[in-house]
Amino acid sequence: GYHFTSDKPLRMQAGRARLQRIADYAEKKKARILLENLNKEPADAEVHYLAHTLEEWRYYWDIESPALQLSFTANHAHLEPEGIAGFVDALDFGRVGEVRLADCWRNGREAHLRPGDGDLDFGDMFRRIEGRGFRGHYTSAFGTLDDMLAARDHLVEQARAAGVAV
Repeated sequence: GYHFTSDKPLRMQAGRARLQRIADYAEKKKARILLENLNKEPADAEVHYLAHTLEEWRYYWDIESPALQLSFTANHAHLEPEGIAGFVDALDFGRVGEVRLADCWRNGREAHLRPGDGDLDFGDMFRRIEGRGFRGHYTSAFGTLDDMLAARDHLVEQARAAGVAV
């Protein structure tokens, strides 16, 4: 979801009701829905995504449904004041089905850079997430397929260097 200006509370209510209907339908069809923490937009952007702050995302993830899981986008959390640490501390990793990976600059603008092209500490991120018992999958969300494949070994080494068993 997104909002333009003063209609944010109404859009959030409508979005939550819509997501509840989608989750109910997904349960009947035995499908899985992944709810992503979105990215912040610059203050002067025409639209602003909902569920980019921890508070907004929590408003939506509070829907109880076995069909609804969370997709944690680490680089989006890196843009917020709480950072990755704050998001990871707040998440119930029993509900996180996916972690999306890309690099960016802390508190900067939204970007999906190759690991190492920004300042995201992937080792610390892996240590925190794995320490919370994450059992889902990681997805690369940057560049081309070749970029993503080339970064796999780098990401594994970052996790290993942080003490994560891989």
